Amino acid sequence: MYTKTKKAFKTLLQTTLPAVLMMVLLTSCLSDSDDVSMESNTCYISNVSFNSFRRLTTAKASDGVTDSTFYTTYTASNWVFTIDHKTMLIENRDSLPYNTDLSRVVMNMSYTAGLAYYRTSDAWDDDPWIPYQSSDSIDIRKPLHIRLVATDKTERRYTLKINVHTMEGDTLRWGAVEGDEAISGVHPMKALAWNNKINVLVNDGNAVLMMAHPLSNLGEWTRQVTDLPVTADPTSLTKGPENLFISSTDGELYSSADGLAWTKLYQHEGLRLVGVSHDKLYAQYDGTINSTYIGATGWNTDPLDEDAALLPDAEIAAITYSQNENLTRMVIVGNRTLESDTCALVWSKCWTDFEQEDTESWMHYNKGWDNTQPLPMFTQMSLMFYDNKLMVAGGDSKDGTIEALERFYVSEDNGLTWWRLSNIIPPSELHGADGYITATVDDSNFIWLFAGGKVFRGRLNRLGFERPDIY
Repeated sequence: MYTKTKKAFKTLLQTTLPAVLMMVLLTSCLSDSDDVSMESNTCYISNVSFNSFRRLTTAKASDGVTDSTFYTTYTASNWVFTIDHKTMLIENRDSLPYNTDLSRVVMNMSYTAGLAYYRTSDAWDDDPWIPYQSSDSIDIRKPLHIRLVATDKTERRYTLKINVHTMEGDTLRWGAVEGDEAISGVHPMKALAWNNKINVLVNDGNAVLMMAHPLSNLGEWTRQVTDLPVTADPTSLTKGPENLFISSTDGELYSSADGLAWTKLYQHEGLRLVGVSHDKLYAQYDGTINSTYIGATGWNTDPLDEDAALLPDAEIAAITYSQNENLTRMVIVGNRTLESDTCALVWSKCWTDFEQEDTESWMHYNKGWDNTQPLPMFTQMSLMFYDNKLMVAGGDSKDGTIEALERFYVSEDNGLTWWRLSNIIPPSELHGADGYITATVDDSNFIWLFAGGKVFRGRLNRLGFERPDIY
């Protein structure tokens, strides 16, 4: 008798316990519960995605003058929608491109529940819920409320919010910054972003001035006289890992920790500082490129892959930047004073942790059948690394076909080929500016332009996006 009762009780547990557990799991989907247990794997949204989006695009028509507006379609696979089961919020952390059309979108939704409905967030309480179907075109210009109903009539509600950039990411907007009369453009000058400031070194022929502008307060300039000799060449000003470096027209090399007090490091006839890496200084003299470790006294001649006669001797600008896989690259651009030259000269050197800086050669980028897009010969060249591209701002071209600051020229292949930018254009107030021109980029991705006594600051919109912009 006892054995039969025990077997009957065991059978009862096996048949009724799963049903009881299922009821417990389903009742966890209460609509107003803050204590949500996701272990049940029931009554929740597991994924939201979209196949593609339309975007309103404006471009020049075939006549090159009027604007043509049309829709393009882009894949949505690069935008992930996260689901917060505590706040019941579904959103894309990376905003969709500007002008994305959300009026007719097909939404893919994976969920566990009996039924799913949706309606816009501004709907009245008595407005009907629309049954969700995967083929529906839904208007999601406003946040969407999604309602899941379990088989026992308990429910859970989510909010879907689509984040879209509120401005065109590839547009650069310029703003004028109040300048100082010392930055008139009639004296040699060089701008550098350094020590949380924009620093402009100006040689007015009587003294060398350091003009400093804090990045936190637009229009506030301080002017201080340095102890550099008037032979100092501001265009050779270069920043290293900790100090600033500059050379003079009589071959002297100086270093400074604050830009005001300078220490003479070395002198050699014809020396002109061209660049600084993390460990070394690079200078041209004796008709070639020479280098020394920062803090050392001995100089070595760097190997070149072509004739040293192809090195520039005027309008020299250089930059050092890091790329993927521990690759560091230095690029030098400039002109020669030869009438026969039709384009600027570009040299590059790169190294990694495995290919030592000492042993790597400088490479000359020739104009030829495989390179039909060389850099034009500009006066007052400033070389920047912006938006993962090399970019040159310059004065008039030597052949007179390009005005000062008419366009920026960029290279996406580290200096080999150069193209005119169409979406990033210097402010019209600086087109054709006379005198000395200088440009630099700060740590917040703003380009600073100095020309003709005017100062402008601008940034690509998308390089200023720190978080999703919500419509």
